[in-house]
Amino acid sequence: MTTRWIRHPREIRNRYRFPGFSRDSSGRSLVPFSVHVLGSSGGYPANGQPCSGYLVRGTAGAILLDCGPGVATALLRDGPHCNLDAIAISHLHPDHTLDLIPLAYSLLTEWLVDGRTVPLPLFVPLGGIDFLRRFSDLFGHRQWRLPTDGGSPGKQAIATSLAQGQDWVFSVFDIREYMPGDDFGRGDLTVRTHPVDHGVPTAAMRIDDADKSVVYSADTRFLPSLASFASRTDLFFLDAHLSGLFAPGGAHMTPMEAGRLGAMAEASELVLCHLATPEDGDSARRAAAVEFKGPIHLACQTSEYAL
Repeated sequence: MTTRWIRHPREIRNRYRFPGFSRDSSGRSLVPFSVHVLGSSGGYPANGQPCSGYLVRGTAGAILLDCGPGVATALLRDGPHCNLDAIAISHLHPDHTLDLIPLAYSLLTEWLVDGRTVPLPLFVPLGGIDFLRRFSDLFGHRQWRLPTDGGSPGKQAIATSLAQGQDWVFSVFDIREYMPGDDFGRGDLTVRTHPVDHGVPTAAMRIDDADKSVVYSADTRFLPSLASFASRTDLFFLDAHLSGLFAPGGAHMTPMEAGRLGAMAEASELVLCHLATPEDGDSARRAAAVEFKGPIHLACQTSEYAL
């Protein structure tokens, strides 16, 4: 497998525009199977680069894997519509979830202004519904009120739910919990998951499209069973957070461990992500290359992968 990839220096990457999401008359995507890195920073938006967010597009639709700080800005760079079919959250740490609220505001605008009435599926690990309810309550969303007469069908639906004391975030999202290890999806879009070792319920994710596949490790310690889950994947996005002096520790992998896991999985190509800082990129690639002999990319440097 040869992956077409584009390397973006900072001044180019900051001007990158994501194309509109085209479909045929049956509703299937016309976009080739691809991954756009919206952000890959670990813990905080190092050097202005957003935290974890990976936009996977294929024939079955578009799904966002994780939604950390800065991801909504990157996703909505061209306008107010997110053009997503689903969101999947690997775990409930803030660097993977905080931009769900800005993204909810974008969806709310679609409901109030454009007449949208279909909530966006949002898949979260067990405990995610309570997490999002408490998170949204910090901003008093269930106390909002709108006139219930007039306006678009979407506005009327939001106004009615608010009048009933419901949180509008739970109207614009269709929030569904899963257990790591479950498969889930929407229509033909299927995500397979595998539980990983990160101290809280966390899922690695695999998406297959025809004869191609992408695997995202999420945050994890070295876990041999993940190699079987990612077996012969075309593109393996791997946590390599323990990449240098700025990594505070925690349940993550070193770049060399990421390379070893990629080799065990017999992956075609690796993408190192969640580095402690982008400055670790070159040394992280060298360390991973000790174990993995195929192409190794850096998510903080290469933003687009077309399979």
